[in-house]
Amino acid sequence: MILKILTDAGLIIEHNKSEVFHFTRAQNPPNPSIDLTSIRGPILHPKPIWRYLGFFFDQKLNFHHHVHHYTTKCLSTLNTMKMLGNFSRGLLPTQKHLLYRTCIVPIALYGFQLWFFKGAPTVKNITELKKMQCRAALWITGAFRTSSTEGVEAIAGLMPINLHLKKLNGHHHLRYATIPPSHAINSLLDNHQNKNQIQHKFTLASLTDKQKLKLKSPIKDVSERLNEIKDEFDPFHNIFHPGLRLVDHFSDRIIFILLIYSKTRVFSPIYPISI
Repeated sequence: MILKILTDAGLIIEHNKSEVFHFTRAQNPPNPSIDLTSIRGPILHPKPIWRYLGFFFDQKLNFHHHVHHYTTKCLSTLNTMKMLGNFSRGLLPTQKHLLYRTCIVPIALYGFQLWFFKGAPTVKNITELKKMQCRAALWITGAFRTSSTEGVEAIAGLMPINLHLKKLNGHHHLRYATIPPSHAINSLLDNHQNKNQIQHKFTLASLTDKQKLKLKSPIKDVSERLNEIKDEFDPFHNIFHPGLRLVDHFSDRIIFILLIYSKTRVFSPIYPISI
């Protein structure tokens, strides 16, 4: 049927670009192939992992392979950065801390919204991220491998990865309060949140209360967080313009306290701001 529709439209199917992928929640799911020889095509064998726009999808959508891929990439980057210095020479701990936060953490948490939401199985993914951050904390502080993970992270000034994920996830949810009315996400939210957008077929408003209780989705988390917001946000308010911000009005009252580090292995990279 698809071949006939495309042929009538003057289009040609390139079978070498055709792929098949099965999604299922079964314990031992079947993975059958699709025979396209009847339309002069090949036999498509499904892949265990599907990569799309930098995201790695598996059959059960638990994203273990996705997290493993990016943590491995971060560990390779971290091993390369070790050439820049150790605990006795080279980069200072503050510079190592800055390199890790700006160059490694964004790679490790790429696409975390796909698997980090309420009700999702996140223990295995977070455990793998914790191991990666522990390696980074050991590099920053120069501590021994047998050191406590929580203690080394505290000395290196790193937030635990699970708390960092919660913080980023909260910021991600609150960002939807300022999206334009024409955004596609609005068509999936409830009636009082969709900003008069045409509703999607599978919008939250079309689900019953029983279905909403069983649903586990990032969109559901966004809807629940938006219900907690009492104030309205205007991203183009005058207070956000340069020259009208807090640092512009009271620049003489903002003091940055930079700590001076010794050559010992105990560091505390904290930058308090007092107004």
